[in-house]
Amino acid sequence: MNFFANTSFRTRLLLSMVVPVFLIQCFSIVHEVLDHREVFLAALEQERDLMLRFIAASLAQPMHYDEPAQIQHLIQDILREGRVAQVQVFDTSGAQIFGERSLGYSPAPNDLHASQRITYTGSGQPRDLGHLEIILPVSVIAGAMRAAIVSHLALSSGVLVLITLVICLALSRLSRPVAAIIQTLSAMRNDSFDGTIPGLERRDEIGLMAQALHQLHEKTNEVAELRAQDDESVRREHKRIRRALQSTRDGVLLADETGEVVLCNPNGELFFGDAQVGRKLNLKSWLPPELAEQACAHIKHNESFAFEATTTHNLSGHVLNLLVRGGPIRDEHGHYLGAMLLASDHSDQSRQAERVRFLAEHDSLTGLPNRRLMEQTLTTWLQQEGEEVSILLADLDHFKQINDTLGHPAGDALLRVVAHRFESCASTYVMAARLGGDEFSILVKGADSLTRMTNIANRLVAEMAQPQEVSGQVLHTGMSAGIATLSGPQARPSEGIRRADLALYEAKRGGRGMVEIFHEDLETEIKRKSLLESELRQALTQGDLRPVFQMQTDLGTGEVIGFETLARWHHRQLGTISPAEFIPIAEDCGLIRELTYQMMTQAFVAAARWHDAGFQGRVAVNLSPKLFGAQVDEFVNDCLYETNCPAEAIEAEITETVVLASGQSALREIQALQELGVTVALDDFGMGYSSLSYLQKFPVDKIKVDAAFVSKLPESEETRAIVGAIAELGHALGMRVTGEGAETDEHRQLLKACGVDYLQGYFDGPPLTERAASERLFPGQGQHLTIQEITQGS
Repeated sequence: MNFFANTSFRTRLLLSMVVPVFLIQCFSIVHEVLDHREVFLAALEQERDLMLRFIAASLAQPMHYDEPAQIQHLIQDILREGRVAQVQVFDTSGAQIFGERSLGYSPAPNDLHASQRITYTGSGQPRDLGHLEIILPVSVIAGAMRAAIVSHLALSSGVLVLITLVICLALSRLSRPVAAIIQTLSAMRNDSFDGTIPGLERRDEIGLMAQALHQLHEKTNEVAELRAQDDESVRREHKRIRRALQSTRDGVLLADETGEVVLCNPNGELFFGDAQVGRKLNLKSWLPPELAEQACAHIKHNESFAFEATTTHNLSGHVLNLLVRGGPIRDEHGHYLGAMLLASDHSDQSRQAERVRFLAEHDSLTGLPNRRLMEQTLTTWLQQEGEEVSILLADLDHFKQINDTLGHPAGDALLRVVAHRFESCASTYVMAARLGGDEFSILVKGADSLTRMTNIANRLVAEMAQPQEVSGQVLHTGMSAGIATLSGPQARPSEGIRRADLALYEAKRGGRGMVEIFHEDLETEIKRKSLLESELRQALTQGDLRPVFQMQTDLGTGEVIGFETLARWHHRQLGTISPAEFIPIAEDCGLIRELTYQMMTQAFVAAARWHDAGFQGRVAVNLSPKLFGAQVDEFVNDCLYETNCPAEAIEAEITETVVLASGQSALREIQALQELGVTVALDDFGMGYSSLSYLQKFPVDKIKVDAAFVSKLPESEETRAIVGAIAELGHALGMRVTGEGAETDEHRQLLKACGVDYLQGYFDGPPLTERAASERLFPGQGQHLTIQEITQGS
């Protein structure tokens, strides 16, 4: 085995081919020798049988005639031929009558023996004369057989040599490229190969081997390049890790299994006391004793741990809030290699968390607590401390107008001024907050919270009623406030806020600039409002609201110049409900458009019929500020088209709050109404905000002096001067003037004296139904007009 292990592949391949061929040839030679022997033996046996018959035939006559000399002479001749080694003749009794063998013959076991009867047939009757026995020695064929074997051996040897030469030549041709490939492999193994792979041009198995080796060579080069890249990447990665450890804000420390520090980044040296590479880890140098003992116990038992610790920065001396984490380091087999400590400075995070918490609980514009913190504080005071707490909700009056006219920066500056005033009220038992927009809140706790809250609210409302200087501008605003009180842990904060909101709503409804304290009647009013809202929806669906018409007459001639359409609602259970009550509800809950539609269509039908009958006056309809900003001109035009009513028969009454609420878009819609042919009248003039300044902006055709002025005409000379000035100003601007609320002849006379053009009020009578108004316009024809309308409708 060692011999073959040390021989070359070529030698082993040669031996593996020659030895089998040699063995095959040997087997062939042996087979041929045996085959030759069999052939010679078979020939010798044939010769024996032939000789036996021949001798028997030759001896028959001499024996018949008893001629011994002739017999002996014949036998000797046969023996002299050299083929037969021994001849014996026996008579019929079996006695040997003659026997002789060749000189030098030695019997051999494999010599051929044969015997045969001697019969004479010359007399016509066969006669048995005895029998003959002969021996043919195998040695007679030994020479010929040896010569044949030698000849065969020579031929087989020649064939074997020839085959060996052919195999050697073939192996030489085959082994040469294999040797070249082996040499190439050896050069590759020694990294000294830089040539071309031999045999790539071949298309046989050697070529396949060469191609595979070529691919292997290329792959090896690629792997080498990748390994070089990986080595460079690993070096860069190690460099990055070192840089990261040096630049990270965390402290990183690694200790081996003996507790010696093997790695510590700069921040680790600052956080971990006297920790340095090569020193033993000493936790007690920078941790409190109890934490140091706990950490040592965890490290000793190979356990992970985490805790917060307060320590001092080694250089700055600042107190640090550290989150320290540690744990064992193990290899892939779980063997302990040491411990790792990580320390994160959470001082900035703590400050940032505090800042985030502050921003989450405080208003970003004013810095006051926001709604969330206010509600949390209210809950805490009520449930945990069981205190009596008063809640104030307030918002600014006309704040939207400031934003719209002066811009949001001015509005934000005003909010900061208001916040400063609210913040000045804060103390241990008083909390001020901004809830959003222009809405602010104050909480006061204690037994006398309501009294203190009322004083605070009245002071704030009085201060906000004064002109506010903001960013070099003087702003006029106001504030309304609502107050509610809760006490005890069973009270619900949301209920207190709801009550304060109800009180605020009442304060704004009462005229703004007021402080309202929640009382049970407000709850009743809210419930009634909710009930009326539900009933109003049903009433509009069923068509229960009807218009009435209040006359407008000319103060000079007494002629009826028009009517104002007023909505009336008679409820089956609640009775007659005032428009002053259900119209604000319709505006708040989004029903004002449907309500206006029903009133306008009925009024437009009547106006169209009166116009067709010859009435030249106008029927006025009130347009809520809620309708503006949604193309109210198209809304009115659709109603005119639906009722086939001419626009010149209609007058639209608006209030100055339309422009306050919708700005320039409302002015464009007013102009669009006038372009339709509808007259526009400014209702309730003199009672709003800066009425005289807005009079120039309103492109209206008529001014209606508010009834509050008309009622004071008899006893107030100042009021008469104001009404006269309004009439003079309206005429100067090309507008007609109507006085509302005239109930007596004195009112009529004073309005006429002030230069007012038209009168509207109970002096001319109460509002009329459509039939009554038709009768007033066309005496004796009112019922006819109504019947005609019914007939046309049917």
